[in-house]
Amino acid sequence: MLELKRKAIIISLGFVAFLLIGTVGCVQLRSGRSGKNLNKEKGSNQAASKADTIGIPKQVQPKNPLDSSKSAISISKDSLAIRDSIAVATDSTASDTLSNPDDLQYIVKYDSDDSTISDVALKQVHLYGNAVVTYGTINLKANYIRLNWVTNEVYAIGTYDSTAKKMVGEPIFQDGAQTYNTKEIRYNFKSKKALIQGIITTEGDGNIRGEKVKKDAEGNFYIQHSMYTTCNLTHPHYFINAPKIKMVNQKQVISGPFNLVIGDVPLPIALPFGFFPFPKKKEIGTSGILFPTYGEEPNGRGFYLRDGGYYFAISEFINASITGQIYSSGSWGVGLASTYSRRYQYNGNFAFRIARNRSSDEIKRASGQGVSNDFSLIWSHAPKARGNSTFSANVNVTSNSYNQTQELNISKYTSNVATSSVQYTRTMGQYLRGAASIRVNQNFGQINDSTQRREGGKTNISSDFSFGVNQIAPFALNGGTGRWYESFRLGLDFSGNYALTNSLSAIDTSFSRLGFRVSNIKVAPERVNTAQVIPFNIGNLPFMLKDAQFTGRYSLPISLPNFKILRFINLTPSMSLQGEVFTKQYKYTYAGANSVQIDTLNKPGTEYSYSFGGGLNTRFYGTFFVRGRRLEAIRHTVIPSLSFSYTPDFTGESFGFYEKVQYNEAGDTKRLSRFRGVGTGISDGRASSVVSFSLNNSFEMKLKSKSDTAASQFEKVSLLDNLSLGGSYNLLADSLNLSNITVNANARIGKNLNLNFNMNLDPYAYEANPNVIGNQIGTKINRYAITEGQGIAGLQNLGFTLGTSFSPKSSSDKKKPAPGGNSTSTPEQREFVQNNPDLYVDFTIPWNISLNYNFGLTKPGLSSAQLIQAVQATGDLSLSKNFKISVNTGFDFTAFQPTITSLTLYRDLHCWDMSLSWTPFAGSASRVSNYNFTLKVKSSILQDLKVTRRRSFRDLSDY
Repeated sequence: MLELKRKAIIISLGFVAFLLIGTVGCVQLRSGRSGKNLNKEKGSNQAASKADTIGIPKQVQPKNPLDSSKSAISISKDSLAIRDSIAVATDSTASDTLSNPDDLQYIVKYDSDDSTISDVALKQVHLYGNAVVTYGTINLKANYIRLNWVTNEVYAIGTYDSTAKKMVGEPIFQDGAQTYNTKEIRYNFKSKKALIQGIITTEGDGNIRGEKVKKDAEGNFYIQHSMYTTCNLTHPHYFINAPKIKMVNQKQVISGPFNLVIGDVPLPIALPFGFFPFPKKKEIGTSGILFPTYGEEPNGRGFYLRDGGYYFAISEFINASITGQIYSSGSWGVGLASTYSRRYQYNGNFAFRIARNRSSDEIKRASGQGVSNDFSLIWSHAPKARGNSTFSANVNVTSNSYNQTQELNISKYTSNVATSSVQYTRTMGQYLRGAASIRVNQNFGQINDSTQRREGGKTNISSDFSFGVNQIAPFALNGGTGRWYESFRLGLDFSGNYALTNSLSAIDTSFSRLGFRVSNIKVAPERVNTAQVIPFNIGNLPFMLKDAQFTGRYSLPISLPNFKILRFINLTPSMSLQGEVFTKQYKYTYAGANSVQIDTLNKPGTEYSYSFGGGLNTRFYGTFFVRGRRLEAIRHTVIPSLSFSYTPDFTGESFGFYEKVQYNEAGDTKRLSRFRGVGTGISDGRASSVVSFSLNNSFEMKLKSKSDTAASQFEKVSLLDNLSLGGSYNLLADSLNLSNITVNANARIGKNLNLNFNMNLDPYAYEANPNVIGNQIGTKINRYAITEGQGIAGLQNLGFTLGTSFSPKSSSDKKKPAPGGNSTSTPEQREFVQNNPDLYVDFTIPWNISLNYNFGLTKPGLSSAQLIQAVQATGDLSLSKNFKISVNTGFDFTAFQPTITSLTLYRDLHCWDMSLSWTPFAGSASRVSNYNFTLKVKSSILQDLKVTRRRSFRDLSDY
């Protein structure tokens, strides 16, 4: 009996043990299947269970983010690794949510493609296969994610793909609009802190990579063994290598000691710290320091720091910068620059700079030749055409020596002229209009051989305004009925001019001009006979303002009816009335001893004139038929015109424009203008009757079309666009009645060859002036040149230019835009490139060649002829997709030497720009020989990360 009881107990215990073992086996089997689903490449449940007690696949050491050859970190090193437990599989097709209202602010949402396992005992959730966790603005994606509700933490890591032999599904952590690619991450929902292994993220234009990262609650990242670059390649061309950096809440990167690595080669120069701001939204940039360039002018102003200062990102519409420069010789400069733009309305830029230059040569400074004060004002404003008013500006005003001392650009350095204009126009209704403008014309003069400075420059500043009434037809009521008198039209124009110049007024006291000597002139003695040119600078502004002049002009434009004579001749009568208003006058008083005293009165005055005239013109053709294989005919078009104008005599005392002045003891008198030397004058006051003539010719040929499918059977080809001849004859002049004869021609030969020709002929003879020694023009006399044996006419000047250019189509023109494709650049960026083409190199044009030949001959009067003859060639060639060479050269046949020659190489290095510009020689202006090498990063963030070597004329000689 006892034996039976013992057997029953053993069987019962065995049955219970069997049930327990079976239950545990089923649970382990379900857990093993979860691991198998996550690690299908391993091929068995056993391989999965060996990796981790909860079915996490076996991991290897994570790879260094800077070295793709290394593997990933082992999950066994994670401090959050959990124990074996009974896991309950859940439906992976549903998206679950969990939240603790006492601890978390938002609901935690999670999902996965493979499986989701909840560990109730440890309060953990395991997500496998394309897992996603969302918490407010936080989004985390990875192949494996673990949620821990005890510590409020989420842990994520990728998995190893044995087929591809790489990690896949690595964590992507997104906080708002910012995305971080990582190798491994642990994030705390409550404290908002994180520990990251292997981070890759983009901030502004820069890419940041690091091995170990800590994130604090304020959004700052502390990155160890970091790499910062603006190159977007997997293996960047360059990067900043720093042991530690701090990324301050998407605002800037602050680095400790770092060095630059280019092409995997560390540069030996390191810097103690770095500061790299991130651009703000809307691409307005970030305010910050502009680091200067440094160098030396050995024979100029010494060592220097240039273009350093501060940049102000004011708004998306405007920015500004203040920069300065300083030299070891004591020279300095400061400048303010700004760029502004409003889409569909206007864009422009402004720059004002002042500089004080001191030469390093003590002898020149002691003699006063080595010190100069210079300034430059540049303003460009371009409006968008709209409405009834426009405002535009193109200002370039500089002191005489600014370009010579400050500019490194060859064309600006050698240029001796500058023009500026600011204009505002407005139309008011159908008939009224108004405009105001400021114009500045500068001629910087020529370089003095002894001082090597430009001298004798002239600057003219004029402020103009106008108001007008468009012509109306007072006799054309209700649109008119076609009667001849209805075409009579009448308008009104009024304009004013305020002129300021550094060429002060002069009074000619020679007998040949006035017939008397000037006595007691109310001007400085040095201004007699010749205008005094003073330097154009701020110090001389009071003298220029004192000599400023205002002139007002008005006119009545009148259009009279046209008539037909003999069906083919057009008769156009004309009538004009115009006048001027002055603010100053001259008063003349006989002072005895054959001299006249001239006083300047600040008294307004007016002067007017009127004239009558008419014009005749017609057009006729001559055709020469060839009837050739393709050439059908040649046609000659002739347009002759003849006009006549009569202006009465306004020197009478009744008009008050002229004054009868006694100028000698014999009582002889002469009529002098009350406004001579004050305004330009609309006439000399004397009666005139002028006959003007012109003859215009054009030639074209008619060819048969090459293709039978052409829209027209014939095509016209121009042989000579224009050949014109013109002049005038004054019937009432007492001498020199005939004007100079002008001849002009222009033609387009073929598709690429342009021809321009001009000539000026003087019909009168010249005789030598015995009081002039050396080369002289002579005096024009009232006898024709042909009667004095000086030819049919004297050649005053002759000009001839011949130019051509060749270039294929841009490669970008050949490509068809992808449907719906969008450019990565913004409209503002594209507009800036279009407005500043000189700042960019177009690599899409394979090649371009331009050739120009210039011939000029000047021979006024009896002087010796001055000949200018040169050929200029410019071109560029794209050697490869990102490599271009540009050449600008020429030859001066008069001086028999090359003109300014420059060679420039451009290389696009993906994230770098490289350029080498070399000017080996520049003809007689050898001082501008220079070279310039620049290697810089394209990104605006690292724009100061550049290697520059410049050597110019200032390194070879004094400025």
